[in-house]
Amino acid sequence: MALLSIEIELSEDAFSQQVADWLVACRARIELYWDQFPQKPLPQYIECDFNLVASALTECVQRDLIDGRLFVEWGCGFGVVTGVAGILGLDAIGVEAEPFLCEEGRKLLKDNQVDAEIWQGNFLPRGAKRLAEDTDPLVSLTHDLEPAYDSYDMPLEDFAIVFAYPWPGEEHFLRLVFDRFARSGALLLMFRGPYHIELYRKR
Repeated sequence: MALLSIEIELSEDAFSQQVADWLVACRARIELYWDQFPQKPLPQYIECDFNLVASALTECVQRDLIDGRLFVEWGCGFGVVTGVAGILGLDAIGVEAEPFLCEEGRKLLKDNQVDAEIWQGNFLPRGAKRLAEDTDPLVSLTHDLEPAYDSYDMPLEDFAIVFAYPWPGEEHFLRLVFDRFARSGALLLMFRGPYHIELYRKR
């Protein structure tokens, strides 16, 4: 793979008050969802550390690491990280398969006047499944949806930065997808677990 690892130093609150207020609003909505979970089960919804990811995105913007403005989140859930990217001035798009999450994420963005979009569909580009081994039990391959990019005539190579929170065992596959379909110079930001952020640039 032609991916260059980039070191970043993070603290969990290295972001603006506007981002902090957004995260508070998102947590309130997500807590309401968990209260209603028996009525709307979403077994594939797992949260990342929003504060840590917000700090990482803020550093990417402040250090001018991003070669462009287009941001995409792979599996955006309620659109929390997508909203952070929008607040930071990026042209932010979140891709999500679950209709309920798309609807709730769009409401969150609108209610808080955050400029970002959520696309319903598959975050994997067309042809990406071929990069997975047949024996890989990858959750990302279970969504029988068309790639979201096709509906908007915006291929993955248009984007300057991708954010992903991979399921256990999927990080290598997502790196392969990024390496194959992203453009040269693009960034891949991955949340890997508590206090663990990885940042790569495609060479």
